[in-house]
Amino acid sequence: MLGYAARIGYIHTSPHPAILKNLETELRNFSRPLVLAALASGLNAYAADVSKELSWSSVQLEGAHLQLVSPKEKDRSQDLYFSKDGNLVITSCIKGTCTGPVIVWKIENNRLKTGYAPSEGDALVNVQGNRLTLREPSGKIVVYEIRGRR
Repeated sequence: MLGYAARIGYIHTSPHPAILKNLETELRNFSRPLVLAALASGLNAYAADVSKELSWSSVQLEGAHLQLVSPKEKDRSQDLYFSKDGNLVITSCIKGTCTGPVIVWKIENNRLKTGYAPSEGDALVNVQGNRLTLREPSGKIVVYEIRGRR
């Protein structure tokens, strides 16, 4: 996965091998849930009624650039780029070292599904302005901000 990212220019610096191994492990565990756009600021995300579900048809993901807002750790960032052909580019950065795997995405049974492994997918629970709040299969709430469109 990282070899492809390096060939297409998504690794912006020459990270230490230990950082790459850690990042690769995190991305493997993060890919499925990460791509689900739960975007509202910290307090707003928890204020939303997360028991309800909205239709994904109310959000135009094709061409969208989403940025993780919550939960977010210091010195880390994550951006999602949804292509119209079903590809999803994920740019994850840790202390200035970035990588960007390319996976697939689709809406199926009103769930956002990302990656190649079968999953339950993320539910859309709130749309407020340019922020989307998602509920991952684990119940975790995540918030993404729509940063633009291609």
